[in-house]
Amino acid sequence: MRRLACVFAGCLSVAATIAFTASAADVKITDRPYQRHDGGTDVTIASCSNDAPGTTAGGERQQNEPAAAVDPNANNRMTAGSNDYCSVPTTTDAYAGFYWSDSRGASWKNSLLPGYPTDTSAEGSNCNITPQHCLVINTGDPVQAFDRWGHVFYGVIGFNRSKPSNGSIFAARYDWSLMTDPDYRWTALVARGTPTGATGKFEDKVQIEADRGVNSPYAGSAARPWGNVYLCYAQFVGGNGNNGVFFARSTDGGRTYSHPQKISEGVKGSQFCDIAVTSNGTVYVAWRQFENSRGHQIDAVVVNKSTNGGASFGKPEVVTPFIHWDVGDLAGAPKDVREGAMEQACEQGDGIDCADRESESGATREQTPTRACGDGPFVCESGYVFFREDSEPRIAADATDTANPNAAYIVYNATVPGSETPTGTSYGTVEPGIGSQGQLYFTRTDGGSWMSPTRVTPAQAKGHQFFPDIDANAGKIHVVWQDSRHDTASGPPSTPSGGDYRTVPISNKWVSSNPPGSVSTGPGVGVESYHAVSTNRGGSFTEDLVSSAGQMPQYEQFGSRNIPFFGDYNSISAVGNTVLMDWTDMRDPVEVKPGNDPRYTNGDGMDGFDVLQCRTQDPSTGAWSGDTCPNAGGLDENIFGSILGP
Repeated sequence: MRRLACVFAGCLSVAATIAFTASAADVKITDRPYQRHDGGTDVTIASCSNDAPGTTAGGERQQNEPAAAVDPNANNRMTAGSNDYCSVPTTTDAYAGFYWSDSRGASWKNSLLPGYPTDTSAEGSNCNITPQHCLVINTGDPVQAFDRWGHVFYGVIGFNRSKPSNGSIFAARYDWSLMTDPDYRWTALVARGTPTGATGKFEDKVQIEADRGVNSPYAGSAARPWGNVYLCYAQFVGGNGNNGVFFARSTDGGRTYSHPQKISEGVKGSQFCDIAVTSNGTVYVAWRQFENSRGHQIDAVVVNKSTNGGASFGKPEVVTPFIHWDVGDLAGAPKDVREGAMEQACEQGDGIDCADRESESGATREQTPTRACGDGPFVCESGYVFFREDSEPRIAADATDTANPNAAYIVYNATVPGSETPTGTSYGTVEPGIGSQGQLYFTRTDGGSWMSPTRVTPAQAKGHQFFPDIDANAGKIHVVWQDSRHDTASGPPSTPSGGDYRTVPISNKWVSSNPPGSVSTGPGVGVESYHAVSTNRGGSFTEDLVSSAGQMPQYEQFGSRNIPFFGDYNSISAVGNTVLMDWTDMRDPVEVKPGNDPRYTNGDGMDGFDVLQCRTQDPSTGAWSGDTCPNAGGLDENIFGSILGP
């Protein structure tokens, strides 16, 4: 397996916290020439590297849902990943991007996880080594983890947008010896989905962790130079929701994984799991339990624990209930029109995550809830434009903390109690017509009960916090999130202070009716990326702004340029005083000039959320062509990161 040696320039990040220094700017991780893992090339690698604006190549396509990992043995070595849409022109779908740095984030190299449909490499096209090559076209939800022995584990979901969907869980392994680049070894099939339908299974929402505990019997030894590897995921059945959280482990360095065991209980409605492993090898799995319309369960953070290396789990425990902050609206187009557009977008690799299609019940548009809104078939009753976002928990443990060997830490975003307010439209975050402020909450355990949750930044009076992630190492707890405190979004002018940001989505201005519907706040600050650190086990946090680049998260880059998708999460990884955090970033997309989408004359095409696209209209039918300039910058969604340290 050939190793590569080319390096591309980057820059370090702007930020500072207690005991940290920083450099001039945050670093762009993606949007660099691509390299195949074996040094060869193929049509997809060439397309992903082609940034020429006059082509339909993949060099300026979207990347979102980043992963991040730092090597505990050498903090100059870092990896990242994303849903990478550079493969769409050659394979019809997105695939897992794999990016790495051996310069502590100063420079990054871009590649793809082997196994994409056009991969002609010996390993990537061999279904015994890389099973996804023969089972699925798309991979997504990338997650990564190092063990203590120079191995990088890369978990993904894989599926087909057409039948059979085969929604499955895969976990790859790279070996990374000193003075080399990561060396791809194999991918294991962890859990295989079945064709969807009334009883079909779709495995989704994966997370991964490796045991790095300094006193853990499962972290490896000289005779067993690998640590246990753990995966959790949600299993969806028949398109009617999910029936719980499942868990699998590998004890042989990622070659094989155990038969998945269900570790959640209760009625369906559990997902967004995450894993933490303590210094003594205790495994915690946290997830969100969704409220049930019949009142059988409430929104809550739930945890289950294993004390035998993931071999078995106890009874799940509700850590804390919360009021969700889930943006939503009612669809403004007929149900069959919206679902038809979603289906078409999914088939063309242009969906907002077709592995998790919205469950939109009801015969009329008034009865149809939705989690994301845009133009045309994706318009909502309020007329606002917004990406999907749900309250999610994340969990971490400090693998070096021998004084607190059972400690674990959770962060989640939720509604601030008492902040609920009528929106005056069908838009809401608690329920249709009720908005609220979304903020980050923290809790911890030392192995027994969990402390009462506290806000990470209790003084924040305005704006929302979302997509949190957490890590702990060397006695410090680190949190990353995206924040809209400087957004100029505002509600009806009749409300106090000229408008209430809780009544409209991020980057939207209030309007009285639809049409004209949504109006953008314009270029500038929509969301920013923040980091906070605690040196007293979460007793208090010190925050800092790690990226002030003005971002418009509502750019309509998906569904034939009709709907936004900002991904579902950010990532953070800490080793000692070195911290890598990364996020989906919207500073690079090119807007439509002079700002209109020619397909719409009812206001949708003039909302300020439209990206650059090239279309022609057939005068005989009035039909518009597809976008003929996708590489001209309208789809240039990237992964940026920040590296903190001494």
